[in-house]
Amino acid sequence: MEESIKKVHQKNWHIFLSFQKFLVEQHFDWLELKVNLNNRSLQGRGVLSVNGKNHTVLLSYSPFHRYRYDRIFIDDKSIKHHKEIHLYSDSSLCLYHPIIDQSIFQKTPLVKIIPWISEWVIFYEQWKKYGVWLGKEIKH
Repeated sequence: MEESIKKVHQKNWHIFLSFQKFLVEQHFDWLELKVNLNNRSLQGRGVLSVNGKNHTVLLSYSPFHRYRYDRIFIDDKSIKHHKEIHLYSDSSLCLYHPIIDQSIFQKTPLVKIIPWISEWVIFYEQWKKYGVWLGKEIKH
């Protein structure tokens, strides 16, 4: 079922990504988004302010990415891959479990994922302070 949904999204990728862009732009004015025709993805960049500190967020969202559609990064060289801080090996944020937290009938829309970036930043700052990830998690 999941694979057939992905195939539909891939077949109609431009409409799918344009709709994702529209939804995100209705709720998050701090992100600049564009549909990239060359790599068939929605690309984004913005500055997210959390607790008075600014974080540059870079994202790519595409049904052509392996495993999950989103690749979201905090552009900060001091954030290094570590199994306890919920980063994938490419340093993209681990914001949800791609199997357990997704319905088999749909992929997680980008508009739903965006608020989780703020949560990740808060938990990361707490992890730096206390050495423990305080958010809900499924161990990697």
